Amino acid sequence: MNTLEKKTATLKTSVFTIEGMTCDSCVKTITEKISTIKDVASVEVDLEKKDLEILASRKIDLAEVSQALLTSPKYKVGEHVANQNTIASSKTTNSEKSLIITYKPLIVVFTYILLASVAYQVNQGSFHLHLFMSHVMAGFFLSLSFFKFLDLKAFAESFSGYDPLAKRWLNYGYIYPFVELSLGLMFIAQITLLFANIMTVAVLTLTTIGVYKKLQSKNNFQCACLGTTFNLPLSNVTIAENVVMILMAVYAILRSGA
Repeated sequence: MNTLEKKTATLKTSVFTIEGMTCDSCVKTITEKISTIKDVASVEVDLEKKDLEILASRKIDLAEVSQALLTSPKYKVGEHVANQNTIASSKTTNSEKSLIITYKPLIVVFTYILLASVAYQVNQGSFHLHLFMSHVMAGFFLSLSFFKFLDLKAFAESFSGYDPLAKRWLNYGYIYPFVELSLGLMFIAQITLLFANIMTVAVLTLTTIGVYKKLQSKNNFQCACLGTTFNLPLSNVTIAENVVMILMAVYAILRSGA
């Protein structure tokens, strides 16, 4: 046994589960932070399995890992589940988690948008459907683009995991929040509405197709609709929100041609 093999043989393995990862950028960040822990020889992060494996000259405990990731609170680390029965039980528990709890950030955002849109209608003294829908769509694009801008790089990498165009051209992920911001401003300013609605249909239809295909693969993946600030799973909820926006845009297009 050579010196390298002897050294490797003396290293101890510590395995943890880690939540909140969305892309390769997350893997790089976690690897760099964990590598700063004293006596760590190597770090391996599995994005798909959500596993964190550490080789060190001693056993690394959960508290040390948590401390290393203290400046990145989006990553939640826990003890690794060793047996398959516990894993299955854990998955069942997660799947039974209330949709309201899972999608709470999205629900809060849309509630604010709806309340603001309704408040404007109350101020007008009468209800105008086309104006109400424009304000909802403005709020949709402005709020969602805001969260994406908080970490543009992470969003772009996460978005490329399911959007057809972003998969082929990563820079589209960097451009997309600017597209949303522009559409939001058009809707709230009530300018070039026909163009804005056509763009809404085109952009959201493309993304919805990508989401649908990703869901068909049965792989767990994070929805990047609120950027990477919140760990929302990609699901039919994502499709539903896009379809609602598409239908409103189609209605507006038909109404403008009537």
